[in-house]
Amino acid sequence: MASVSETMMGLGFTALEASVYSHLLQESPATGYRIAQALKKPAPNIYKSLQSLEDKGAVMVDEGRSRLCRPVPPDELLANLERRFQERRADAARLLAEISHLEGDDRVYQLRSREQVFERCRAMLRRCDKVALVDAFPGPLDALRPELVRLGARSLVAAKVYEPIKIPGVWIVECMRGAATRERWAGEWIVIVIDGAEELIAFFAPDGSVRQAIWTASLHLAWVYHGALASEIILDAVERKIEDGAAVDELKQILHTLAPLRALQAPGYRQLARRYGAGGDESSAGSPAKTD
Repeated sequence: MASVSETMMGLGFTALEASVYSHLLQESPATGYRIAQALKKPAPNIYKSLQSLEDKGAVMVDEGRSRLCRPVPPDELLANLERRFQERRADAARLLAEISHLEGDDRVYQLRSREQVFERCRAMLRRCDKVALVDAFPGPLDALRPELVRLGARSLVAAKVYEPIKIPGVWIVECMRGAATRERWAGEWIVIVIDGAEELIAFFAPDGSVRQAIWTASLHLAWVYHGALASEIILDAVERKIEDGAAVDELKQILHTLAPLRALQAPGYRQLARRYGAGGDESSAGSPAKTD
């Protein structure tokens, strides 16, 4: 668990500023001299930190001769920091958008940390236009639940899962051998494909660290994987219905219901068809790989 100093340093404070603020929360008000004595730090350094803390809205200083310092209450400080962050974030978004000329490419990129993986997953789900396919173990799926619920309210989302779960707006297909699959693997995985245009594949060790994770916006790779995952989800849905003793008409209905998941329905297909000269005609364009 992170210490107070580490947490405050993550919010933009120096180690000494964090120590001064923490001390004032416990013994306040206090002069800079008394703080320096308590922390066993040079007085000039303490005065410099107090000035910085005052500028950041973390302490208040009595304007009298004693110059007594009092900390701003934590909830007030954090609210102020959040407001300032949102202001800077808005400015950064505007300025970066003005200079950004990023375009998609066909490269495959490695993701190194769990945080990076999930942030990319969330960004993909926000970008999703028509359809998202997910194959995920319970932990990663739960971490993305809020984003999946939001996306499910406006787009088609289907997820292959490995234990019973309900997510509003998401078509859930439970793997027939979910428990056995989880036992077979030492860790958890998540796979996301959006619009047949982007894909992310990640596998986590039991301690949550990344064993391997990749992301790509290669239309060809994403579309092929979209087709494979869509077929797998449809097959699992049909297999479960067969196991339940469904009649032929029920199986046909499942196939009809899940047909929009197929790769030829994904926006990435039309982009890929235009790129390779097939014209985007779903009825006549060929497939460079058997994906549907």
